[in-house]
Amino acid sequence: MKGGKKAFIIGGTRSGCGKTTMTMGILGALAAAGHDVQPWKAGPDYIDPGFLGAAAGKICRNLDTMILDEPVIGELFESRPGDVAVVEGVMGLYDGAGPLDERGSAAHLSKILKLPVFLVLDGTAVARSAAATALGFIEFDREVNIAGFLINKVGSEHHYGIIKTAIEERTGKPVLGYLMKDSRFILPERHLGLDQDIESADHGRIRDSIIEAVGRTVELEKLLSLADRKLPEQRPRTGIFGEETRREPFVTIAVARDGAFRFYYEDNLDILRHRGARIRFFSPLKDRSVGEGIDAVYLGGGYPELYAGELSANGDLLAQLRDLAGKGLPVYGECGGFMYLTEEIIDGEGRSFPMAGLLPGKARLGEKLKALGYCETETNCDTILGQRGTRGRGHVFHWSALEEGNTGEPLVFTVRKGTRVLEEGFQRHNVLGSWVHHHFAANPAMAGSFIEAAEKYGRLRDGR
Repeated sequence: MKGGKKAFIIGGTRSGCGKTTMTMGILGALAAAGHDVQPWKAGPDYIDPGFLGAAAGKICRNLDTMILDEPVIGELFESRPGDVAVVEGVMGLYDGAGPLDERGSAAHLSKILKLPVFLVLDGTAVARSAAATALGFIEFDREVNIAGFLINKVGSEHHYGIIKTAIEERTGKPVLGYLMKDSRFILPERHLGLDQDIESADHGRIRDSIIEAVGRTVELEKLLSLADRKLPEQRPRTGIFGEETRREPFVTIAVARDGAFRFYYEDNLDILRHRGARIRFFSPLKDRSVGEGIDAVYLGGGYPELYAGELSANGDLLAQLRDLAGKGLPVYGECGGFMYLTEEIIDGEGRSFPMAGLLPGKARLGEKLKALGYCETETNCDTILGQRGTRGRGHVFHWSALEEGNTGEPLVFTVRKGTRVLEEGFQRHNVLGSWVHHHFAANPAMAGSFIEAAEKYGRLRDGR
């Protein structure tokens, strides 16, 4: 059943309390028990979804109430099949756009989708006081259905028993399980968040340890009994997927996906597919060609600065991209993909590595965050994502900055971040790049324009 017969949010009291660890364990344990589990991530995160997807054995997708309107959120959620839907929250349960603004929070998402919340508390150095925290979260907003609690980093089963008894007695809500404080459960991090090398043996061991522990220490059947959904009446279609029936593929878009390029809104790819794109993945690290019959290239975000030497050494692919771009191939790069399209990437040690050179400037990795937050964009000229004045929404998150990019060329996007307004991004011929991760569900016409550009190029290439 689409949307999930059972569905719930795993929220937290704060960032770092163990939401991702607990969610991974629950997803993996439910999948191991035979459930068809669909993972979701609240907010703009591109990293946690990789871990959640690996645990569930199914691609994780984002639900972001800052970028997407409520009807779109509902349609995206209902579009995915499965018998259990598990959503990891973002930051603390009530942390959103501002001190009096719930938008973007896991609490806001729970209200929109009518989902119960299981709240993760950090049990480190706390006993009865955990009940005060639990009660405060329940009372803060009674419209949010906090159905139970999960405790992370307990010192012993006795310690867990104290916390469980205190919370259940004071709140009347069940405590459904725990994870011990254990170095085997620690996920490594790097400058954009968790280290996303999810295919590595180390990550596999950590994931397996967490899943095995959750299978023993969390009351999964009781949790599921509290997560029944009253499925909504037929939601009105919002048009995010275009035609009612998915179109047969008539363009092929090469999408970069490897260790250097991992950050995508999966819904962007779904929307492209639904509107007639065949997605063909390739690796800028390993593949010497994007392949034959490609009508467009999409380069998402990721860690190109960590693989700059390998990317630069793949001269065959860079040369092919330059050649195809010169013939009019539409190429779209977001954040890390934008860096790859510039002249050079300069890593944290000051080493310079030549890149595609299709857009001006050099991308230098800094020692601190350069930009983080939601934004709205408007095109200052016609682009492969739409005519001048096309509006979009997205998110920026990067430690690198562009140097020597001021060539007198017009900047493509006017970007509004709260009260700040700036211009950024370049387009040369059909090559477009910027720091912004656009979500196509916020304006599906962007995906339609990209496909139109790809179709036009394909006709030109084939002499049609």
